[in-house]
Amino acid sequence: MNKSILSLAVSLALLAAPIAAQDAKPAAEKKEQTYSSMIANKTAINGLFTLYVDEKTGEHLMSITEAQLDKPFLYFAKTLDGVTDAGHFRGSYRGTKLIEFRRYFDRIDVISKTPRFYFDPNSALARAADANISEAVLATLKIEKQQQDKFLVKADKLFLSEDLTKVSPWANPNDPNAKNRFKVGKLDEKKSRIVQHRPYPNNLDVVVDYVFADSNPGVRGSDALSDPRSVSIKFQHSFIALPENNFVPRYDDARIGYFTTQADNMTSEDWAPFRDVIHRWDLQKKDPSAAVSEPVKPIVWWIENTTPVEWRDTVRDGVLAWNSAFEKAGIKNAIEVRVQPDDADWDAGDINYNVLRWTSSPQPPFGGYGPSLANPLTGEILGADIMLEYVFMKNRWIYDKLFTEGRASELSAIDAHEHSDGLYCSAGHQLQEGFVMAASLGNGLNIEQNDIMRQGLMELVLHEVGHTLGLNHNMRASNLWNAKEVHDKSKTQGILTGSVMDYTPINIAPPGMAQGDIFQTKPGPYDDWAIEYGYSTALNDAAAEQARLEKILARSVEPALAFGNDADDMRTPGRHIDPRVMIGDMSSEPVVYAADRMRLLEKMMAELSTTAVTEGESYQRLLTSANMLFGQYRSQAGVVSRQIGGVYVERNVAGAPTDKQPLTPVPLAQQQAAMKLLSEKVFAPDVLAVMQPLYSQLLQQRRGFTHSGRNLDPKAHEMILGMQKSVLDHILHKAVLQRISDSALYGNEYSLTRFMKDLTDSIFVDPRKATSVSHNLQVEYVKRLIAAAGLEKPSDYDNLAKAAALLQLNNIQASKLPRSADDAAKAQKALIDLMISKALQS
Repeated sequence: MNKSILSLAVSLALLAAPIAAQDAKPAAEKKEQTYSSMIANKTAINGLFTLYVDEKTGEHLMSITEAQLDKPFLYFAKTLDGVTDAGHFRGSYRGTKLIEFRRYFDRIDVISKTPRFYFDPNSALARAADANISEAVLATLKIEKQQQDKFLVKADKLFLSEDLTKVSPWANPNDPNAKNRFKVGKLDEKKSRIVQHRPYPNNLDVVVDYVFADSNPGVRGSDALSDPRSVSIKFQHSFIALPENNFVPRYDDARIGYFTTQADNMTSEDWAPFRDVIHRWDLQKKDPSAAVSEPVKPIVWWIENTTPVEWRDTVRDGVLAWNSAFEKAGIKNAIEVRVQPDDADWDAGDINYNVLRWTSSPQPPFGGYGPSLANPLTGEILGADIMLEYVFMKNRWIYDKLFTEGRASELSAIDAHEHSDGLYCSAGHQLQEGFVMAASLGNGLNIEQNDIMRQGLMELVLHEVGHTLGLNHNMRASNLWNAKEVHDKSKTQGILTGSVMDYTPINIAPPGMAQGDIFQTKPGPYDDWAIEYGYSTALNDAAAEQARLEKILARSVEPALAFGNDADDMRTPGRHIDPRVMIGDMSSEPVVYAADRMRLLEKMMAELSTTAVTEGESYQRLLTSANMLFGQYRSQAGVVSRQIGGVYVERNVAGAPTDKQPLTPVPLAQQQAAMKLLSEKVFAPDVLAVMQPLYSQLLQQRRGFTHSGRNLDPKAHEMILGMQKSVLDHILHKAVLQRISDSALYGNEYSLTRFMKDLTDSIFVDPRKATSVSHNLQVEYVKRLIAAAGLEKPSDYDNLAKAAALLQLNNIQASKLPRSADDAAKAQKALIDLMISKALQS
C-alpha cells in the first residue's frame, strides 16, 4: 500500500474512534426497563386487577398478583349498546365463564373451565376429574415484567380482540335466510378502543367500543345503521371475584321453575345424578329465630333516570308488590326501590347496581328483558337488570310483516323461545296487543285509559322482576279460573292466573258479561309458593332441611300451583304435548274462553270503521288495529288447535297424594269441542266476514318511498289462509298424528280416522255454501294430505298417518257435485280431482 494512503487511513481511523466511542456509550449505559419504570407516568386504575393506562397512546398494562393465579374468577360479558342488525342491544347479557389465570414459564394463560361436572372429593374417581374434559385457552399474555409477587402484561389485545368472548354474531349454517341477513364484517382492532373502566375491590369492568368493518356489505341493514360499512358495539368485560360467604346452594326440582346452573354428579349411583342449583339472591334474616324478619341486606332496585316520570310510581309499585310473597316466606321488606338521581356518578350498566331501565329502540327485540348474573358454583345471584321498551306501552306497530298484506308469520311472542341466562322475554308483545285492543274498544270498557296503562305496566314489571328473582316462565299458570270466574272481580281480586310468569292476553270480558280485572297486579299463589321454596330460611340440620323442602314441594299437586315452562310449551306447531302449557290462553276452559274471545274480536272488528277512524287523519290507526285484532284472533285459533291430540303432563313424584297419572290424553269431549270451534271459526266459508267492509280502507300511511317495491293492497285470502295454515301446521303435524294413534293405547278416545274425517268434513263443506276462502283452504289441505301419504315423494309420517291421509284423498275424490253447483264449484272440483289423480299416478 502507498505510504501516503496508509497514513491517511490511520489518521481517519484515529479521528473516528472518539466518535464511535461516544455513540457506543449510551447503548452500553442504557438501563433495562423495570416494573416501576414501565408503569411510571401512567394512570393507575386500581380494582380487582390493576390497570395502568398511558394517557398519550392509550396503551393498557394489567397487573396480576401471584395470589390471583390458579384461582377461579367469574368472567361476565354484556352489551352496553348495539344494534339488533348485529345481534346486540342495550343491556344484553352475553354470557359468563369461569376463568383462571395460569402462569406458564414467561406467559400467563387465560383458561376457561366448566363447572358442569361434580366429583365427590371423597371418591377415588375424583383423581380423574379432569379426564376427557377440555379446558379452553382463551388468551396468552406475555409477562413483560415481574416485581416480587406481581406480573405485568399488555392488556390491549386481550380486550380489543374476541379472545375472551365472541362479539360478532355466530354463523348459523342452517339458516335459510343467511344470504339476506346483514353481516357486520371483520373486527377492526385499529379502530376499536377501550373507552371506560369501572374499578372495584371485587370486580373490574372494562368497556370497549368494538368496530366492525365491511367495505362492501351485501345487505344494507336497518335505518339504525348510520353507515353499514362500519358497525360499532359498546361492550363490557367484567372480572368478578367469587363471593366468600356462607351462602348454601339450593337444588332444583322438576315441580317448580327456577333458572338453574346444571351439574352432573359423576360419582353418584342415583338414577337422576343431578346437582342443579337454582338461582336466587343471598337473603338472610336479621333475626333467624323470628317467624318474620327484615333481611340483613335487602335486594335494592334502582329506577333509571331514563324512566318517564309519570310511570315511576307504577314501576316502583310493581317491584315492591313482590314483598308480599317474601313476607309469606318469612322475610319482610326484602326488596327496596330507589330512583337514580340525574346527577348520579354511576352508570346503569354497572353490575354493582340493579337497575330498571327504559329504551325506545328503532327495532325493539323484546318487550321486557330480565336477566340476572349468578355464581355458577352456588347459584347465588350477584346482580340483575331489567330492560323495558317504551314502544310496547304505545300503539306503534312493531312487526315487520303485516297480516293484512299477507306477509305475516307468527307474532314474535309466539315464535320466540327464551333462554335461561339471556332471557329475551316476549311479555311486552302480549301487553302491546292488549293496549291496542283496549283502545279499539273506545269507552266500551268503562275504565280510564290511564288505569289500563297502569295495570298493564304493573303486570309487565311484576313479570320481569320475577325473572330477576330466579323464576322462569310458567305457561301453565293461566288455568287458575274457569272461563266465567276469570271475569269475576270478587274472585280474582287482581290475581288472574297462578303466576305472573305466564304470557296471557288482556282479560276483556265478552259481550254481555261484566268487566273484571283486565291485568294481573299481584303475585299469584304459584309465585308465593316458589318464593317460599327458594328463599325461606334453611334449617341447620341437613336431613331436617331436606324434609322441610320436600314438604313445600309436596304441595305441587294443588291446581293453583301448576307449573310448566318454555321447555314444555306448545307455541311451536308439533312441539310438546300438554295444551295447558301454552301462551295466549286465559282459563281452565281454553275452548270456551277462545269462543268468547273470538266472538268479542268479531264484534270489535265490525266496529273498527267507527272506533278507529278519525276525520282528517289517515287510516293508519285502522290498519294497525285490524292487524292487532286479527293477530289476537289467530292466537286463539292456535290455543284451540293444541287440544287435539294433546296429552296432559303431571310431574308429581311417585306416591304423591293425587290420582293423576304422569300422562293423560285430553278428554274426547274437549278434543271434539276444539274441532267444532275450528270448524266454525277458522275453516268456515264465511270466516271473519266481518272484516270484509274494512278491506277497502286498510291502507298504510305513506312515508316517502318506504313502500317502494311492495304492493300495499290488503290480501284477504292470503291473510285468512295464513291463519288456517298455522292451525294445519299443528293438527296435521307428523308428531301430532302419531301421538293420536299412540295415545289411543293409554286412553285417547279420539281416533285418528275419526279426527281426519271430522277435519275433512269441516273443510270440504257443501259446494253450494263454499266460498273462495273455502276453495283456497281445500287446495292447501289436499296438498298436505298428498305429502303425508307420500304419493309424490317419500313421507316421514308414520304408517297409520299415511293410511289415514290416503283414505281422505279417496273420499274427497269420490264425492259428487250437486246439479245446482255453479262454475266456481265445478272448476274447484276439477282442480282437486286432477291434483289427487296425478298424485296417485306418480
